[in-house]
Amino acid sequence: MKSHYITIDNTKLHYVTGGIDDGPVCLLLHGFPQSWITWRNVIPLLKQHHKIIAVDLRGYGDSDKPDGIENYTNKIMAQDIAEILAAQNVTDAYVVGHDRGARVARRLAYDNPELINRLALIEIMPMEYVYSLSAQEAAKKYWHWVFQVVPDLPETLISGKEEEYLKFLLSRGDGLFELLSSDDSWDEYLSRWKKPGAVKAALSDYRASYKFDLPEYQEKIESADKLNIDTLLLWAENGNLSGLPVEEIWKQSINNVTGYELKNCGHYLIEEIGEEVAQYILDFDK
Repeated sequence: MKSHYITIDNTKLHYVTGGIDDGPVCLLLHGFPQSWITWRNVIPLLKQHHKIIAVDLRGYGDSDKPDGIENYTNKIMAQDIAEILAAQNVTDAYVVGHDRGARVARRLAYDNPELINRLALIEIMPMEYVYSLSAQEAAKKYWHWVFQVVPDLPETLISGKEEEYLKFLLSRGDGLFELLSSDDSWDEYLSRWKKPGAVKAALSDYRASYKFDLPEYQEKIESADKLNIDTLLLWAENGNLSGLPVEEIWKQSINNVTGYELKNCGHYLIEEIGEEVAQYILDFDK
């Protein structure tokens, strides 16, 4: 994979490309608290059929980490992606996102639907749905959504314990931490997590979602502003979405959805069963 950097409004962003130079484009957007390397087990199969663009979202990986939660709205992060596609002369892409990256993908679909021919959202429910959960439900599955939007306190508690916090986050799958350690991806994640401003940037991502993005998505639901892009939904048998009416909930905001629950995996399914995930992504593109 070849590294690239682009500066957008004084923010330098990192992304990589690979695969078939003149092939159909598959754009990959990672989640929290990771970077583009989260796709390392997915890319080998995808790049046989597509040109791959995998981005480090602003605040993550080797991309800049600007101060201020106003710099981390889904709208701004989606605009970053539109600029990267423009720099690569891409006008039509299959956009795939996991976790936070899937939220950026969703916003890109609202703001620039002409750029997207297919959409895949992996292991997420709509933001407006998550924040409508009861305290009991949120405490079990989405505690970090609440903890990380509290002003100042999270970074104070995480400071000096960055490695322990990251290890906790990436140990939520059965044997996941051991898997990450076996192929050196843990060391890659940790080195980037320890970069100046990385923790604050990740917290800003969640805080911006709560303060700025949530009201906008709630308005879209109330006005029945729905996406018309064919969308693949993937979620894990042992993840947060298990047992929920995933397709029915997403149909409130997307007209055409196709969903699958993948067995024997957790939230980080793209790391745990990357080749299987890649096959679902490819099959949806036929």
